[in-house]
Amino acid sequence: MKRLLLVAPRFDSEFYAGLRKTGFISGSIMAPLHLTTIAALTPDHWEVDIWDEGARDEITESTNFAKDYDLVATTAYVTHLPRAIDIGRIFRKRGVPVAIGGPGVSSLPQKCRPEFDVIFLGEGELIWRRFLKDFEQGHYLSEYRQVDRPDLMELPVPRWDLVKDDLTRYQLVGVQTTRGCPFDCEFCDVIHLYGRKPRHKKIDTVLAEVSLLHKMGGRRLFFCDDDFIGDWKYAQDLLKELEPVNRSFDEPMTVTTQCTIDLAKQDNILKLMADCNFTAVFIGVESPRKESLKEVKKFQNVRSDLVEDLHKIQSYGILVQAGLIVGFDHDDKTIFQDHIDFVQRARLTAVNVTTLKGLAGTPGYLRYQREGRMIDASEIARESPKVVTNILPKLMTLPELMEGYAWELERMRDWKTFRRRVMEVVRNVKYIPAIRTKAKFRLPRQRRVGGVSKPNFMKQLPLEGRLTVLFLYLYARFRAPHMMHQVTSAMGQHIVQWLSLPFQLNVIRKQIDMYKAGKFKLEVDESVGMIPMDFEKTVAKVMPAIYDRLAGEMDYKAGVQEAFVAVMKDFLIRWGKGFQGFEDFHMVYIQELCDRHVERWNQKFAEREGQFASNVLSLSREQSAHFKFIREMLTAVEQELRGEVRAQQEAKSLVQLAAKTA
Repeated sequence: MKRLLLVAPRFDSEFYAGLRKTGFISGSIMAPLHLTTIAALTPDHWEVDIWDEGARDEITESTNFAKDYDLVATTAYVTHLPRAIDIGRIFRKRGVPVAIGGPGVSSLPQKCRPEFDVIFLGEGELIWRRFLKDFEQGHYLSEYRQVDRPDLMELPVPRWDLVKDDLTRYQLVGVQTTRGCPFDCEFCDVIHLYGRKPRHKKIDTVLAEVSLLHKMGGRRLFFCDDDFIGDWKYAQDLLKELEPVNRSFDEPMTVTTQCTIDLAKQDNILKLMADCNFTAVFIGVESPRKESLKEVKKFQNVRSDLVEDLHKIQSYGILVQAGLIVGFDHDDKTIFQDHIDFVQRARLTAVNVTTLKGLAGTPGYLRYQREGRMIDASEIARESPKVVTNILPKLMTLPELMEGYAWELERMRDWKTFRRRVMEVVRNVKYIPAIRTKAKFRLPRQRRVGGVSKPNFMKQLPLEGRLTVLFLYLYARFRAPHMMHQVTSAMGQHIVQWLSLPFQLNVIRKQIDMYKAGKFKLEVDESVGMIPMDFEKTVAKVMPAIYDRLAGEMDYKAGVQEAFVAVMKDFLIRWGKGFQGFEDFHMVYIQELCDRHVERWNQKFAEREGQFASNVLSLSREQSAHFKFIREMLTAVEQELRGEVRAQQEAKSLVQLAAKTA
């Protein structure tokens, strides 16, 4: 029997530093769903152990394990990569091969290849067992890439039994119901990692996971989906099944998740969530300025009044944990006060304010690169990725941005305004589900390795903070006991953010000083905006299939050429760097892009039917494969990548090109 050790790297951000200062949070935020899932996919003849550095000690060269392992595997987001690399080096020195997967690896494979024996690109469920079989036979590859998106309906229940002794060291236990996001926000890489079409687990599997976690002592459940309501029908069906399950527990679980502001438009979903004991949702609000939202294609946030929508969600007793971003191109020095005013109007009890970042492989990264506004801030970003930016702002200097950001963070931590927001939310709750009267309140205490932790945060708070905590606790207990959990959770988050503030301000000051000292160099990627060498010949082989797909499914046939340019542009943003030829995973991604642009054009056509010109020449398949036409089309793609044409000009030129090539 071979032995496998799965490791979750510790990530000591300023948030975790603040958590540990409170005393009642000593372990980690989230139980390792990713590792327990991989463990469940591992054949029975492997002996599997899990080591989560967030809940246990940090692994060092002197760490002694009770067993000798044949293989170590870890997983990482971009922010975890530095620590994951450290772990890999420790085990490789011991002669143990190390494998790594996760979103961070898919985003930065070039950084991982020299540091690990095996890397996994894409979602790993389908190729994990193949790798283990290769490993057992002694001829495994150095790189595995999953081409197809895994069917979540086939995933087993995670191996939570492997962390049962550590479960009380976590604030939250997690269940994933859905992968994929239907939106195209310019700064986000979720759709590139998981696709645009939501995929789901079986509802019975989700309920089995919830019941198992409750049986093992889990009481605070997080549905860790990028958009829990991305598929309304599935979310509604799941909630209908979840409500009686949670109500049947002697102590119902409190539930949180992530979703979009569109939640406010669905009263039936909101009622079901309240009935299931959802106490909070995270929503990426990003900005109160519509110009900034449109700039990054966050169109779902400009369709209605944000403040009214947030009040609607809160009226069901569901707190909103909002994400805000500073540094958009439409942000000037007044944005910081705008954020403060918006937070008060919207009664937001928890706000996560971060700086804008350019992530490789996203449209935003392309735009900032071609404008010469990307800087290499990797050295300081490891200290605090949340507060560090790698983009030079447009309407202010970097020091002005960071100084305004620091000012905003300090105002956000004000105790009086926080107290007022919490009270206003509690007073305006209109729906109180029966499950809230049954739910028990408990302080979020976690077990340390050597015993149960004891809260000591009150000693660290100023007088105003201590008075606020005492007042809100008594207010909720006697005036709104059904909101007791929400109020104490909001207080806990505010305390953590207040305790984290000195650390954040220190990192912000460091970035300002480094900028003024000229230590930031422009990060120039020469491949951005360029068509890869020999791409013209390669694309000729796949272009007929792409064209046929678009022409066959788009209602507005004259828009096919523009859609093709958009597909190729999006493809090259993600895969242009280092491209050497079309592989299977490239074609899967192209089909997802075709899905996206067909849906976009058909929706536009349905909304404006009869307004489009009908006297535009459309190409046949044979004409689309014409070499001269391909060259001209790629010229249009490159112009778009470089930002040299606007959409209207592009459409006009493509129409002329189509007529000329026919």
